[in-house]
Amino acid sequence: MMDSTNRMHHHVEYRSVISEDISGICKIYNAHIELGGSTFETAPWETSILHDQIMKNDKDIWFVAEMNHTVIGWAAARLHSNRFGYRLTREIAIYLAIEHTGKGIAGQLLKLTENSCIDLGIHHLVARVITNNERSLRFHERAGYGLVGVQKEIGRLNDQWLDVAIMQKILS
Repeated sequence: MMDSTNRMHHHVEYRSVISEDISGICKIYNAHIELGGSTFETAPWETSILHDQIMKNDKDIWFVAEMNHTVIGWAAARLHSNRFGYRLTREIAIYLAIEHTGKGIAGQLLKLTENSCIDLGIHHLVARVITNNERSLRFHERAGYGLVGVQKEIGRLNDQWLDVAIMQKILS
């Protein structure tokens, strides 16, 4: 039997992030920056900067999905705001290597992350999704996230205004 920080799903291992995972996390996220459609970020993540952000922060929760000693996905529940009143709220993000989408990996990462949040007393999760990312919208809806609203034309990329859906899930 495995605990909640180290679960197997098929031949995928799910666990908390360790220092050696950071370059794999960056590789996945940077591929999504290049592809477009799931982030407003345009500058690639740098391993050294992300390493410090993850390893020196005890408020955020990070997990990876690993196959054959390679990070193929990650999930983070990061502090929504530094303001005291938001201390029990996290913003969730899940990214997979493109070739590993549609296999249930994101769902397993989400369950693991949500369970960890519950264990830590986190009450509210927020997801921000670019509205033309229909796959991500459906994923969050199936996982019980409700639509709070849509921020119209909040971001601009490639000479196009983009809307963002704000979704939420109350955990406890």
